[in-house]
Amino acid sequence: MSTTRRLTTVDSHTAGHPTRVITGGVPPLEGDTVSEKYAWFQDNLDELRPLLLHEPRGHSAMVGAVMTGSQVADFGAFFLGSYNYLPMCGHATIGLAATLDYLGLVSPDENGRAAFSLEVPAGIVDLALTYDGNRLISASFANVPAFVAAQNVRIPALEMPLTCDIAYGGNWYALVEADAAGVSLEPSGVTAALALGSRIKAEINALIDLGRIPNAGEHVHSVLFYRTSREAGLLVSRQLVVLAANKFDRSPCGTGTSARLAQLIGLGEISSGERIRSRNILDVDFSALARPLEQAGPGAAPMYRPYIEGLAHITGQHTFIRTENDPLPIGFLCR
Repeated sequence: MSTTRRLTTVDSHTAGHPTRVITGGVPPLEGDTVSEKYAWFQDNLDELRPLLLHEPRGHSAMVGAVMTGSQVADFGAFFLGSYNYLPMCGHATIGLAATLDYLGLVSPDENGRAAFSLEVPAGIVDLALTYDGNRLISASFANVPAFVAAQNVRIPALEMPLTCDIAYGGNWYALVEADAAGVSLEPSGVTAALALGSRIKAEINALIDLGRIPNAGEHVHSVLFYRTSREAGLLVSRQLVVLAANKFDRSPCGTGTSARLAQLIGLGEISSGERIRSRNILDVDFSALARPLEQAGPGAAPMYRPYIEGLAHITGQHTFIRTENDPLPIGFLCR
């Protein structure tokens, strides 16, 4: 049987959401920076993204990571979604850390710690790993700056009066209170949340196109539904992130949590540096906090450096092939 592609990967999940790190089969990427290599991959090797992430080898929620060299950090990487490319992905950053540990590319020092820097298209993130002996027990990363661009944005064309905040945490989010939207943050509520979330995303992006949310620099990537509570004095943000009509984040979402931290500090619900729990619908937590950054200038939105901590688990090593006569050479997705 003749093969036209052969790719190797290490797969993991972070609080339930998958990451597929490509470890072999990608030709050399052109460009000096990760952003340049990221752009070159999109223009020249985009067929690899659906091949690995779409059915029958993947599914709509699969996220990939391509490792590269970096001139300014210890490692470089960029992230692939089933429909798009991601300038930053928190759960996949944690998944990448677990993969580097699994491959022996990072290891603990005498104090049970490891640290490395990672260049991604959104900037440079710093990671800190904690071990129990030789077993990885947590991975945290200092994310790119997070901020709130707009508050109390009225969402038009809905049957209910509903508002959202627009915030950035490495990707752009519309933050919506789940109870106000009638969204259940349980596994049984996912189907309804996907339908409403994708509709909200379309409405907000239409407003951005019309210039009605002037501080929103780009389309929102996702809608984050949240509910706030407290446990033993610690704020818990239970949340469900809708990425598309058929796609949601199984994890608490690292970049979404970063955006949420900026919102919570701005609302006065937590203080700078106060730790929270970010919880997914499967009851798995990230631990998170954010510290203030120097203001960009008069009138600029307050910016914060988020710190997100979680853990990923390796699920397998794979060799994927494409045969010469495959009638679905780059796979498929059904919406």
